[in-house]
Amino acid sequence: MSDASPSAYRFFPGCLARTKLPHIELSVRRCLEDLGVSLRDDARFTCCPDPVVFKSSSRNDWLRIAARNLSLDGETPIVTLCPGCASSLSEAGLVLSEDRGAREDAAGRLDELGLQIGLPPVFHFLRVLSADGRMDEIESKVTRRLDGLKVACHYGCHLTRPSGAVGFDDPEKPECLDKLVAVLGAEAVPYEDKYLCCGRPSLDEATSAGMLEHKLAAMKAAGAEAIVLACPFCFEQFDVGQMLLQRKTGAEFNLPVFYLSQLLCIAMGSDVGGLGLDMHKIKTGGVPGIG
Repeated sequence: MSDASPSAYRFFPGCLARTKLPHIELSVRRCLEDLGVSLRDDARFTCCPDPVVFKSSSRNDWLRIAARNLSLDGETPIVTLCPGCASSLSEAGLVLSEDRGAREDAAGRLDELGLQIGLPPVFHFLRVLSADGRMDEIESKVTRRLDGLKVACHYGCHLTRPSGAVGFDDPEKPECLDKLVAVLGAEAVPYEDKYLCCGRPSLDEATSAGMLEHKLAAMKAAGAEAIVLACPFCFEQFDVGQMLLQRKTGAEFNLPVFYLSQLLCIAMGSDVGGLGLDMHKIKTGGVPGIG
């Protein structure tokens, strides 16, 4: 996998943020553009598709759809705001490069669309932010340090996996989120089961709620005042799910949830009121350094 150092990318927004969390997409776009990263939209993109349910139901269709997304422009690197999208497209690219039969099948379907197989590199936006020299650039642009803010970083399941395809950070104990919040002045607190799934992928409601409650309790016990993450599905689990958990069980954690890009924008001087924080179910007012 190439280093995430180009200055121009095709922007792959994915499905969930584009349809339900537009403020998340806005913050990712803003923080990247504020750092001089040029983003190009492509209306032809479709779902990545989903690397869990869709892939499990039909591996061939998963690969064909991913191949089409990759081949719309086989050269310009792709940047995503969703780890699942980055994981799915990166894994598909690896399969297409190594599996001759799968490549020929996909190529045959693409030929019907007037496309040829293309395998551009794919990056989650955290990888772009973590590239050599980028953190120094971020630090130089911080005008509103988040000193004193204690956060629980949640990495999710797809950001660094499958490691052979994604090639980013430590797949078992990643550190990129911790390092980035530290640059902003915030403190990433250690907590029990930090790398455990949030529970969102579970098809069993009770299991999903139990995993969420376990993580929230661990974060709260560690002294966290907010949660920081970079996955739209995890965002919904911790934000909407936290609200639903309170309604069903009475458990009150009151841990506001931030996309890392929102904190970056705030620290680099963006108007807090323009980042959609009022759309969060768990209110962010009163969070130290943010208000």
